[in-house]
Amino acid sequence: MGAQHTIDLLAMSEDVLIYTVSFLEPPEILCLSATCKTLHTLASLRIVWTNACNFHVKGLGYPFPATSTSALDNIPTDELTFATIHAWSLAKRWITGFSGPRRVKYISGTSGTLVSDVKFMPGRKGKLVVTISKVIWSALTVWSLGGSAPDGGMADGEEGSRKVCEWSPRGAIFTGYVVNEDEKSPATFALSVHLNEEQSVKVLKLSFAENASYSLEELYSVDTDMKPITLAGDLLALSNDVSQTAIWNWREGTYAILEHSTDGPSIFQSNECHQIVFAHQSVLVARARSIHLFPFPELKHPTPGAEPLPPYPAIASHSFGWVDGQSVAICPFLDKSLESGAVDRPSWQPLSILVRGESDDPWSSDVHNLELYALDPNPNFMSSSEVSNSAALQEGPGHEQNYDVTPPPYIFPPRLSNKTPCLRGSLRCKKIILGRFGTAVWIQPRDRFPGGLLADIPWHMIPPTDTHESIVVTVFPGSLSPESSRSGRRRDGVVVGRKIFGNELNTSWTSIDYDEVGGRIALVSSFGRVVILEL
Repeated sequence: MGAQHTIDLLAMSEDVLIYTVSFLEPPEILCLSATCKTLHTLASLRIVWTNACNFHVKGLGYPFPATSTSALDNIPTDELTFATIHAWSLAKRWITGFSGPRRVKYISGTSGTLVSDVKFMPGRKGKLVVTISKVIWSALTVWSLGGSAPDGGMADGEEGSRKVCEWSPRGAIFTGYVVNEDEKSPATFALSVHLNEEQSVKVLKLSFAENASYSLEELYSVDTDMKPITLAGDLLALSNDVSQTAIWNWREGTYAILEHSTDGPSIFQSNECHQIVFAHQSVLVARARSIHLFPFPELKHPTPGAEPLPPYPAIASHSFGWVDGQSVAICPFLDKSLESGAVDRPSWQPLSILVRGESDDPWSSDVHNLELYALDPNPNFMSSSEVSNSAALQEGPGHEQNYDVTPPPYIFPPRLSNKTPCLRGSLRCKKIILGRFGTAVWIQPRDRFPGGLLADIPWHMIPPTDTHESIVVTVFPGSLSPESSRSGRRRDGVVVGRKIFGNELNTSWTSIDYDEVGGRIALVSSFGRVVILEL
């Protein structure tokens, strides 16, 4: 920037300067702040970074925590500055494309332990990770990722990672757990615990003391053989492996039961629950062989000695067949060009469902597709005021039939919008994860070796195989689409994934988690190695 231009810029009033700076992207604001003390002071103003976040990050649909504009006021200026720069930089890496993680970090202290699951903990500046492991009995362990790299990322290697607390009742076996989606809730974890031949679900609170130490305490317990699936604030959703789901308000002690019908002998077959989503005035339960939409129930206190509350029936359902893995998310920034929308389209967002089907056919092709479906908002859905006027229908024995004629808030069956090729194969971790900004992550199996089926074919004609699992990422059409696909988007809806990291060890990954906003992937191998990839 020339001296004359600098003088002219400084001659402007502060209001004009702030307005002018609002057109600059975050890296340009940093460059401006390095020119002189006056512009450094201006570029450090909170209003500058509030504008940058709203105009160049949130307004463009770049990865940022789901907060309202007013909620930005609660974020300290230095944290808002860092979060804005990080979100802009991460989005540009998605848009321009990347071939691998920028950094790889390992959590020390887990090697040789049977670690079955790993999750990032929301908030807390992204520094905490939780694992479920087992030696003699189960343990829930919280880890701190420690220091940061100079550019705000995680430092390489294992330096700084440490165990901060652990919860492991003697003799207990954990059969399921979930982390609260709301970082401000006092309830941090919910675990299903088998102890002394009894089954229960316990809600735990993670506390941080002034001496920089963490501790876990039990807040709530309920005797049930159901497993926790979703914990959102005070609401805890649990499910069995057949047809029942329970919604509990753990703080108030109120609950409701949701139950879908089963067909014939399938009542004796497992229908594992993959996900429970609190959607628009409804609850979506995604299972291995079906998805069911229920009305959002009225939660009531149990009455001692009285009959259990009648279950709420499903108001809509669909089956993708036997599902090997699926992920449901509300993705407001996906491309809307394929939506069958009317002018009076409802205000709530569609539900996106990423599905990987399972095949028992050994002769099927190694290559198949992950398919992205959408449950579009139903313009004929009754408004909340209309539903409340008919709430009396819930009390009589015939309320199940009345729900059948109520238009659901989403249109069934789901609409196929995109697909992405992937490989079939044996996996210990079949989880696929779809983020709200339209990115997806999954583990790709090692290629199946065809020698046994093609023994009479010369070795040089046998296609090469990949002997290791790998991490594959993709981004569906939307705010983070690669620049190469924006000008000439394919009409067949096929999106290509990218392999970014391979499992070089001779053991399988047992768990994966994905922090889309933080741009991080967590992996656990069967002998306890925890790997954090920074995208």
